[in-house]
Amino acid sequence: MMEKPTRHSALRVEALTKSFGPLEVLGGVSVTAYDHDVIAILGSSGSGKSTLLRCINLLETPDSGQIWIEGELIRMRNRAGRPEPADPRQVERIRRKVAMVFQQFNLWAHLDVLQNVTLAPLHVLRLDRQHAIERAEVMLEKVGLADKRHAYPSQLSGGQQQRVAIARALAMEPDLMLFDEPTSALDPELVGEVLKVIRDLAAEGRTMVLVTHEMAFARDVANRILFLHQGKVEEEGAPIDIFSRPQSPRLRQFLSSTSG
Repeated sequence: MMEKPTRHSALRVEALTKSFGPLEVLGGVSVTAYDHDVIAILGSSGSGKSTLLRCINLLETPDSGQIWIEGELIRMRNRAGRPEPADPRQVERIRRKVAMVFQQFNLWAHLDVLQNVTLAPLHVLRLDRQHAIERAEVMLEKVGLADKRHAYPSQLSGGQQQRVAIARALAMEPDLMLFDEPTSALDPELVGEVLKVIRDLAAEGRTMVLVTHEMAFARDVANRILFLHQGKVEEEGAPIDIFSRPQSPRLRQFLSSTSG
């Protein structure tokens, strides 16, 4: 019998913990994203969703646990009783593989759209300017903003600014994309244009971990759902199981409160 091929993990998190003072925000979270997975993370405010993403990208330093990106373990050490990355050069290399899109757009107001998108490829990836511009133009076309390349953030709607932020993330050609509630800062009428871009990226086979409060979108686009409650994975599974056959009373309560 032919052996089933081993699936390649883009992200593996094991027993991650994080506290802020006496408050435990993550209590031993584990998650694995294989290539082309779209994992949606659901949960109430304060459940640890955003902190999990920030720990994956080392914007926050976890207290314990392990993180692998593309099979590479992020090495940690204790210094004066506090954990920190053991090798800053490794962190820099890992961050080139992982792109994060935040709730707020974080665009440079004094730079136009093209300059915002080319900044990291020029200074982090050390691309030559022509290559960086060509890549940025491809990504702006992908998010439907090729005609806004010379506009400034103040001239764009919130939805357009978030699409620029997605193009900026794509310009790094990441192996893994993290989205932290990418539509939460948008007016309702602008949400759809951003979700369409993310839906298109999922159809391309991009590996993504997405914190979202858009239930219908998570059900339609994700292939796996994680429900966090008080810093722990309360339930996980396929969207049809999570939304149609929730096992946890807490998940049933959450879905009931978000329906309609």
